[in-house]
Amino acid sequence: MLGTTLVLLASSALVAAAPYATNQTRESCNFLFRHYPESVHFPGSLRYAREDTFSWSTDSWLGPACVFTPYSTPMVTAGIQLLAARDVPFAIRGGGFMPIANAANIGPEGILFSNSNMTLLTIEDDKSVVHVGAGVTFGPLYDFVAPHNVAINGVRLGNVGVVGFHLGGGIGFFSYEHGVAPTTVKSFDVVLANGTATTVSNSSSADLFWALRGGGNNFAYVTSVSLYTIPSESIVLGDVGYGTERADQYYESMTDFALHAGADPASSTEGQSRWQPARNPNVSYHAFLFNSANKFDAPGFANLTAPKLPFTSGNLTKTTMSGWFKRFEAHPDFDNRKRFLFYSIPADKAAFKIATDAYYRVLREEKLDEVRGFFTAFSVMPITSKVVEASAANGGNPTGLTASSVPALWLVESPSWDDGVDDAHVDAAHVKANAAIKDDLKAAGFDMLPFIYLSDAALDQPVFEGYGQESWDKLKSIAKIYDPTEVFQRLVPGAPKISADRGQARRG
Repeated sequence: MLGTTLVLLASSALVAAAPYATNQTRESCNFLFRHYPESVHFPGSLRYAREDTFSWSTDSWLGPACVFTPYSTPMVTAGIQLLAARDVPFAIRGGGFMPIANAANIGPEGILFSNSNMTLLTIEDDKSVVHVGAGVTFGPLYDFVAPHNVAINGVRLGNVGVVGFHLGGGIGFFSYEHGVAPTTVKSFDVVLANGTATTVSNSSSADLFWALRGGGNNFAYVTSVSLYTIPSESIVLGDVGYGTERADQYYESMTDFALHAGADPASSTEGQSRWQPARNPNVSYHAFLFNSANKFDAPGFANLTAPKLPFTSGNLTKTTMSGWFKRFEAHPDFDNRKRFLFYSIPADKAAFKIATDAYYRVLREEKLDEVRGFFTAFSVMPITSKVVEASAANGGNPTGLTASSVPALWLVESPSWDDGVDDAHVDAAHVKANAAIKDDLKAAGFDMLPFIYLSDAALDQPVFEGYGQESWDKLKSIAKIYDPTEVFQRLVPGAPKISADRGQARRG
């Protein structure tokens, strides 16, 4: 009833012209406050400050007109109906880990829906499915499932929002055996643009279910997700270092993993070269090594351990994902500026070396060592054919990945630095670095691959073009069915949008 009332009242004040947006936003905040005073927070309150500064990157602290913290689906329905009727922009935040400024926050022109009260965590009696609210992040989820001797195909590192990770097509340690993370989604509970609350799965609204598993925030407001669990009492996992002198073997070993480790899908890895010039002028080489079968000498580790590539730091231990996450709780990486930039290239040692060399060469030329607090990791995810094969199960996904997409190396640049005054310098340096990577690869006879991983995409990267025209067209047609007025594309401005004519997300 309240949702209907909100629509009727909002419709009487409906405006479409942009100059009135600020006034409409303010009136909408006040309207929500009258109905949900405990769940609407204004500038000056401690709760508002906490919600506004929750996101991982400080350039996502944008100062919304107010913050709405619903704790039930009917409250989400009411809020969506109100803002859709009044044409008020809004953002939706779960974990706030995507370092695009307004991907999970918004400025004073809009309202932030924070899911911090949506903390559902239940597991079915047979332990096969866990139900997760939109405000839950992976640390609490891993803690919750560990006593049940099951695991989740989730994020490798970082207290990322569970729902957003799956909307972005997430990939984790278990993905080498079970496919990208959305493959293990049983269902999504969503609120559509017209306020309808429904559950979508591979047997109910299968088209929307497919679109949500890599299509981002373009379709609906997800209030919870149900995930299939993976039986697992323990795993072998480690954060290991190879020092600064083994670059050539590192390139070879990571490439070989993409080419051959599909034969050992229980093993997975993410490599990182790291540069923190204030501490060490040299680039160092590292890896996360994982095995779900509790094997310290897994075949997939053969080229990533001694004698091929001996550790200079770290080790492998038997643990759980909950235990793994607890190792990093004492060193949270907050209160600085961040970016992600993603590229995929063929699984070729020479191509990998060219890309890495070009990246660090340009960063040095652009004097990023003089930027206060600068650090970067150039990560590599070696993608085997097994990852793509397993991802086709349970209805598939829109990413457009096929047998011809692999083996591949997925590369992620993740710079961070202290001060907003250096944003333009760091961004310009990365534009030059990525142009150099592309040019150097081209000169050596390599082309970048079209796929771009949504969760690690930078501002303006053509995510949906990279999925392929057929997939992109299908996503747009599904959006027209479930959101014909484009509420989630017009009014939710942050993160990649499927409509080519929509403005791209901006930085603060």
